Amino acid sequence: MRILAIDFGEKRIGLATSDATGTLATPRRTLRRNDDLRAAAEILRFCREEEIGLLIVGIPRSPEGVESPIAARIRSFAAKLAAATAIPVRFHEETLTSNEAQRRLPPRSGREEVDRMAAAVLLEDYLNHQMREPGPDHP
Repeated sequence: MRILAIDFGEKRIGLATSDATGTLATPRRTLRRNDDLRAAAEILRFCREEEIGLLIVGIPRSPEGVESPIAARIRSFAAKLAAATAIPVRFHEETLTSNEAQRRLPPRSGREEVDRMAAAVLLEDYLNHQMREPGPDHP
């Protein structure tokens, strides 16, 4: 089963996919987000093309472990996405994925590259977590 990781932003949404074995994460696309329904439709199209079986959506937390204020907005988008795609959605902690993405990319990389890479960092962390602790995950 291939997995799609989603780095949600109000302006852009970064996408990364796993390989069929669920061991490699690859940055794929960055979508411009005008509204939730159009973004969900674009993601649905992508999921069909790529035969995606699971969606991972990043949830940022503070250093104290508290969900950031944008978490409720991300959960709202994820609910719309789940309804549009009928693909299971899991949440995974994503704090500092953009910082790690910027560290991995060449200087002067654009925001869209950073968003894609942040989704790949999120997916890598999710896959590593699954290898250590199989079973449902929850933030």
